[in-house]
Amino acid sequence: MNRPVNDMQLEVLRWVGDGADLDNPPNETFKKSASALKDRKLIKVSKRNGKWSATITEVGTYYLEHGRYPQPNRAPSNDRRNQLPKPRTSPSKSPKDPTAATSKPGPTPTTPHKSPDAIDIPTQLRRPHKAVREIIDHKARLDVPTELRQRALLILHALAQEAIRRNWTVKANPSTFHRDPWTDRRTRISPGADLFTIDAGDKPVAIRLRMRQKRVEHKLTDEEISRKERYSWSHAPKYDFEPTERMRLEIREGSTNAYALEDTAATQIENKLVRAIERIEQASVKERELVEWRRQRDIEIAEERRRAETLRLRAERYSSWFETLDLLRSDVARHRELADTVAKLRQAVEHRDPDDENFIALGEYLSWSEQHLEDSDPLRTIRLPQGERPDLSYEEWRKWTRRNTRHW
Repeated sequence: MNRPVNDMQLEVLRWVGDGADLDNPPNETFKKSASALKDRKLIKVSKRNGKWSATITEVGTYYLEHGRYPQPNRAPSNDRRNQLPKPRTSPSKSPKDPTAATSKPGPTPTTPHKSPDAIDIPTQLRRPHKAVREIIDHKARLDVPTELRQRALLILHALAQEAIRRNWTVKANPSTFHRDPWTDRRTRISPGADLFTIDAGDKPVAIRLRMRQKRVEHKLTDEEISRKERYSWSHAPKYDFEPTERMRLEIREGSTNAYALEDTAATQIENKLVRAIERIEQASVKERELVEWRRQRDIEIAEERRRAETLRLRAERYSSWFETLDLLRSDVARHRELADTVAKLRQAVEHRDPDDENFIALGEYLSWSEQHLEDSDPLRTIRLPQGERPDLSYEEWRKWTRRNTRHW
C-alpha cells in the first residue's frame, strides 16, 4: 500500500534508518508506527528470543531520500513492435555487414538520484576553514581510528563550508601549547571534546565527532579480584564503554542537550548532513523564540508590577483617610467619657457644703475642667487627611489589606 506516511511514522522511519537504537526511541508509540511501516514494505520487523528489532528496506531508503515511493517498473508488452532486439552473442561482424554498421550502443547505467538539498562532500581538503585547520594540525583531537581520520576531516570540512555558505559563524576551538621549563619543549594540549562551534545567528552549538560507543559489562581485572577478596568490597565500575565501527557526529547545544547522527547499515553521516544543518538552524530559532518569550514575559512582569504599585498607592490613600477617621472616632469616644466625668464633677461640687474648706478650690477646678472640655472637643477642629479622595471601594481596600498584611 503506497499510502504516504505521517510525521510520526516518518520520524520512526528515520530512526530505523539510523540503526533503531532501542535505548533512545523516537516516541512511545514507535512500535505501532513500525507496524504501519512494515505493511508499506518500508521496514522489516523481527522478534527473536524476545528481542525486538527493525531494519530499513530499499523502498524505505528511497522514501527517505526522495519523499515518495519508487515508481513501479512497467511490465513488458507482448507487442513485438515495442520490444527491443536482444543483443547477439556472436562474434563481431565485418564492416561489410549492414547490421554491424547500423548498430547503436545500448543505454548507459544512470547515476543514483541525489536529493537537491544534499550537501556535497569534497574529495580533497582545499582551503579548509581555520577551525578545521586546527584539527588537521592536531589530529589527535579526533577520537577516530587513523584510517578514518581523512573521512572525518572531509565531513567536518563539508559542514563548515556549508555553514560559511549560509553566512553563519564558524569559530575554532584551538589547542593550547605547554612549554616545559626544563627541556623547552612545546606540547599541544587539547581544549576538550568540542572541535569547533557553529552559530546560525543566535545560538552557537558545539561540533563533536567520535566513534559510537557500546556499553558492556565490566570484567574484573586480577587486581580488582584480589582487592575484592581481601577487603570484601570493590570500587570497580559496573559497565565499560567500548568504541564501535560506527562514526557519530554530535550537535551539542549544552552539556546535556545533544543531537547525534550516526553511521548505519543503510546510510552514512555524509548523507545526513542536511539534518545537522537543520538542527543548527533550529537551535538559533529556538533561542530567538526564547529571547522573545523572555522579553514578553519581562513586559508582562513590568505591567503587573506597575498595576500592583498603582493599587498600593490607591490602597494607602484609602488607609490614610481611614486612619484619620478612626483617630477622630477615638477622640470623640474619649471626649464623651471626659464629658461624663466633668458632669459628675459638677454634681459633686453642687452638693458640697459651702463651709467646706475646699469649696472654693473645687469651684476653680470645675471651671477649668469645663473650659478644657469645651476646648478639647475633637469636632471643634477636625483634622483632615492628606491627598485626594480615595477612588477605591471598601471591599477592594479590605481585600488588598488581607493580602498585604505587612503594609497594614
